[in-house]
Amino acid sequence: MFLTLAASDLFNQIAPWLGGLVVVAVIGGLIMVAARRNATNKSADTPSIGFTLADLRRLKENGEMDQSQYERAKASLMKSPEMAGHLSAITQTQSTMKVPRKKPFQSPPPPGK
Repeated sequence: MFLTLAASDLFNQIAPWLGGLVVVAVIGGLIMVAARRNATNKSADTPSIGFTLADLRRLKENGEMDQSQYERAKASLMKSPEMAGHLSAITQTQSTMKVPRKKPFQSPPPPGK
């Protein structure tokens, strides 16, 4: 014997499960949007490097620091790990930016040689 269900009976049995699936999909999408927003918001997690060389120059120009203090602060700033990483990134960028020179045009050898 075959059990036949009318289309309305089938829909009534499946509808709650479809509704639950839609709710789960919407909640999952909201969680993904929140996670993406949290992952791309790096400004709060980025540490400040403190004084920069421009800050030291400004202090020296305003008379808040003499030449010997400026030189000592500049030397210690250049030795800091943050500046070392920044300088190595600049050096790598500059070394990859070199454009190779083209060789001057040379005429092809005469035929037969």
